[in-house]
Amino acid sequence: MAQTTPSRIPGLIVGGTGSNAGKTVTTLALLCALRARGLRVQAAKSGPDFIDAAFHAALTGAPAANLDVWMCREARPDSGKRPLRRIPQGLARVFARMHGPGADGRNADLLLVEGAMGLYDGGTGGAGSTAQLAVLLGLPVLLALNVHGLGQSVAALAEGFLRHRPAWTADAGHPAFVGMICTHVGGEKHKEILRQALAPLTAQTGVPLLGLLPRDGAPQLKSRHLGLVEARESLPGLDHESLAAWLETHCDVRALLQALGAPQSGLPASPPRADAPPVRFFAPRVRSGKAARRPRLGVAWDVAFSFCYADLPALLRELGAELCFFSPLRDAAPPSACDGLYFPGGYPELHASALAANTSMRAALRTLAERGLPIYGECGGYIYLMRALRQDGRDYPMSGLLPLTCLLGGQRAALGYRAARALPGWPAACAPGQSGTATTLRARGHEFHYGRLEGRELPAGCAPLWQLSDSKGAVLGPEGCRLGSVAGSWLHLYPEGARRFWRAWLAGLSAQA
Repeated sequence: MAQTTPSRIPGLIVGGTGSNAGKTVTTLALLCALRARGLRVQAAKSGPDFIDAAFHAALTGAPAANLDVWMCREARPDSGKRPLRRIPQGLARVFARMHGPGADGRNADLLLVEGAMGLYDGGTGGAGSTAQLAVLLGLPVLLALNVHGLGQSVAALAEGFLRHRPAWTADAGHPAFVGMICTHVGGEKHKEILRQALAPLTAQTGVPLLGLLPRDGAPQLKSRHLGLVEARESLPGLDHESLAAWLETHCDVRALLQALGAPQSGLPASPPRADAPPVRFFAPRVRSGKAARRPRLGVAWDVAFSFCYADLPALLRELGAELCFFSPLRDAAPPSACDGLYFPGGYPELHASALAANTSMRAALRTLAERGLPIYGECGGYIYLMRALRQDGRDYPMSGLLPLTCLLGGQRAALGYRAARALPGWPAACAPGQSGTATTLRARGHEFHYGRLEGRELPAGCAPLWQLSDSKGAVLGPEGCRLGSVAGSWLHLYPEGARRFWRAWLAGLSAQA
């Protein structure tokens, strides 16, 4: 059996029969219902989805973690083929952050994790699946069954998921189930068919049918090329009270909480204000480092650059950095006296005109780059470091720190887990004296973007950062670009899967501080 870290707080994972099973709508509605009951919920997303996590943070008022079994380890790309018998240390660190008190000093009454894809979908042999995450964290699964077009056959679908025993469960154990809900349900006749079909299975397994969520009245969430339209745009149009009432009407929330051993209600809570920014980042647990002066890192943060894992700022502070946030959209320049700058991912393409119009910020960045300030950008941040962004036949000037042009089209350029090996000189260019470690430094992350570089080769004077492989170990080739002290990559590094990289990169800032 696996060595798990059972949650000290009651919790569950919303797993589904596949994509579009209704996991996100169920999770958001449940968050609204629990908040209406006065319960403090700590939410998380399985996998690397920034947008769903931002919805969770907005509805709970607390940071929402991204929990990922594969990305949380600094290891060779093929290590996922070996059975995972215990919770990885990196995942345990992120999960432990969820158990801390919130901004109001209260501990969470409940942990709620939204799964990804189908319950057993993942890497080789289901490694990194929502089911495996549930086992490692000791959380039961609320199974969302997409019953659109199904009648009595729902029993076969449900029984398959409840009784399935993939090979990895021989080492790790199999997930427990707290209940089932049916989504995309039709009228009253359909509901009765579903109840009758699932009744024998419920009697055999003890897993109750807790909800029948109808198609009519379900919230409609719009999407764009990288996922759902962001929370800051979508949530003002959602009636939180109606969403909570919709779930309470069609799901036995009381029975669910009772089965989890969670309280039925808590302190009265008012709905979150539309203009109140959510607490997006975890607080650091330990401020390490005894240097006389901590390196000061400027972090870009606004509506164009908002794809940042909730635990990354805490990790950077624990590794010794002092953080200050700034907006490439609104500010005239980064904060003064920074020893380095970091640009996370986001949607610069949606704000290309405004970014191009902020000429003072662009000029300030070029001056800092000429002075040799270490600057690093990921995905959307990488695009902003380039010379131009071309979309819809028009070029938008970006900061111009890297001699590249991003071509943004309607076809996806890359999607998937990535194992990265640092190439010689990276991050040694930012950390003098550490070139001996750079060639063996490894990290893990995820790639998802529609942008491509103009031209097949990097311009003269530029060098790649990483040698990438996919989660199965297949080599994908060199990636990223660095020129002088400026570097960018399409790769979103997972904080706990890149702890050694961040320590090495910050060491370069310390050397200049």
